Amino acid sequence: MIWPAASPYVVAVGGTTLKLDSTGAALSETGWAGSGGGVSAYYKQPAWQTSWTSSTGRSVPDVSYDADPATGFPVYISNYNSTTGWIQVGGTSAGAPQWAAQQALINAARTSTMSSTDSHIYSVATKAYADFFDILTGSNGAYSCSTGYDKVTGLGSPNAPALVPAMSAAP
Repeated sequence: MIWPAASPYVVAVGGTTLKLDSTGAALSETGWAGSGGGVSAYYKQPAWQTSWTSSTGRSVPDVSYDADPATGFPVYISNYNSTTGWIQVGGTSAGAPQWAAQQALINAARTSTMSSTDSHIYSVATKAYADFFDILTGSNGAYSCSTGYDKVTGLGSPNAPALVPAMSAAP
């Protein structure tokens, strides 16, 4: 398992393949084959994960974002390796800063500090999945997506209109 994702002090971001229609509405979202995931051999399972996974170690990822380079994000580059223009990129390293940007929105709306983002993520998440889109299909080769928490997409992809207010109000 790759550090720092396994650390209980960070939010580990897994990957999905997100397909959109011409209006930007989601058609499907599946676990991305390139997503990492698993159980740490070094960190014990944090208390905030106990009702989500039966592992004894820290499980990752916590959440997921579109990471498939085939469905990724447009980025403009200027004279990089003799290339200038728009390219499409992906990877969980593209999803992690998007999670950080969403967390900045959450923190801006809070009236008190958040001591542990991970514990708040798991405390607002419900098995009914109002705050996250549960990813049910796909695999990273070692693990498969399933109902609830899984070691490919974690709790799932954020439903930002529900998650941001819930995390903003979390104690």
